[in-house]
Amino acid sequence: MTATSHFTVDTNILIYSVDRSDPAKQFIADKVIRALYAKRAKLPLQCLSEFYRATTRKRILSPIEATEFVQDALIFTDSVSATSEDLSEAMRLHQTGEFQFFDALLITTAVRASCTTLFSEDLQNGRTLGSLAIHNPFIMNETELNALIG
Repeated sequence: MTATSHFTVDTNILIYSVDRSDPAKQFIADKVIRALYAKRAKLPLQCLSEFYRATTRKRILSPIEATEFVQDALIFTDSVSATSEDLSEAMRLHQTGEFQFFDALLITTAVRASCTTLFSEDLQNGRTLGSLAIHNPFIMNETELNALIG
């Protein structure tokens, strides 16, 4: 595999990696995030914005801790921003009724960034959109997960 990897995560995977209320999910999410960093994988800035808001609003992390997490993620991943084309495609995808708008924006940004796997607990496990496959890491066995994160 090259210096970058072709998987990404949604916001909930980031949150579970720091949320101690579910140790089993935290362990798996942390494993995925460590691989994300080690592979310098793509990470939509949208996820980091949502992470900061959710972890500080729910008091999972202090604003300082959340800021440090986001700053580390910016150092250790290849962050990607949504483009106007991503926005247009997200609106089209949302209008099909299959996805909430911000999920559609995450998907279209990941597809453009050449991601082939999106780890998500909330989206449709096993669904494929173009070259992007959605996988729930919390229901995968260790062998399946390791095959996707390298």
